[in-house]
Amino acid sequence: MFKKIFFIVLFSIIFLVSWSVLIEPNIVVIEEPVLDVEDLPVEWEDATIVHLTDFHSRGFDGRERKVLKILDKLNPDFIFITGDIVDWSTKDLESCQEFWKEICKNREGKVFGVLGNHDHRNVKFHKLPKVLEESGIEILYNESIIIEHNQKPIYLIGVDDPHLGYDDLEKAMEQVDGNFFKILLAHSPEIFRKVKDKNIDVVLVGHTHGCQMNIPFLRNYFLPLNYDKQYKRGIFKQDNTYMYVNRGIGTTALPIRLNALPEVALIRLK
Repeated sequence: MFKKIFFIVLFSIIFLVSWSVLIEPNIVVIEEPVLDVEDLPVEWEDATIVHLTDFHSRGFDGRERKVLKILDKLNPDFIFITGDIVDWSTKDLESCQEFWKEICKNREGKVFGVLGNHDHRNVKFHKLPKVLEESGIEILYNESIIIEHNQKPIYLIGVDDPHLGYDDLEKAMEQVDGNFFKILLAHSPEIFRKVKDKNIDVVLVGHTHGCQMNIPFLRNYFLPLNYDKQYKRGIFKQDNTYMYVNRGIGTTALPIRLNALPEVALIRLK
């Protein structure tokens, strides 16, 4: 009996380790969160918005190719990227740039992003922003721009990484007209407590990896948040502001995922 239990436990451990290291990190799924927002311009109801985050790319590899296949399938109007585009240890920016150029191919003026904590800590950070811009990704640094769909303008606001304290939402919104619909891009859900009374409609963030390792009683340990650890993944609402926390594509610290599948989010506004 003891031997039987031992082998069951051993098999379970081997299966979980194999799944979390070899299988789950490489299954990229499409999520379709629906945000029933107030004051959405009718012209934007058919817009296809893809939210990507936390590539943690070290090169142009398998997960990156899966993302490109999904983008080809979805053919979005806009792509919003919310940080940790590279890992802190990434050195091969040239290989990564091939991936970024493919994301932006035939999508000029449609791909926008903000930086995350790993981007700032990357060993080649002094080169990274320029390489991203040359690839076609417009990075927003505590600023806002106007984007249009069906000739209807809205504000896209982007703040630098909140996790390291580089965000400045006040500066980002200096030129924003309060009567327009507004989408905010930030790396971490730690920005959410700062949007109160800002009349922002939608906030898109990543950073948490959906906890990356969802183990009972240890979840908070794996959440890289200084506070507000309830914002693990999914949809949240505060007053009239929705926030979507994307599980991201890559991994950090350890190359493992458990009950936190990598995702490409197709944001549906209505």
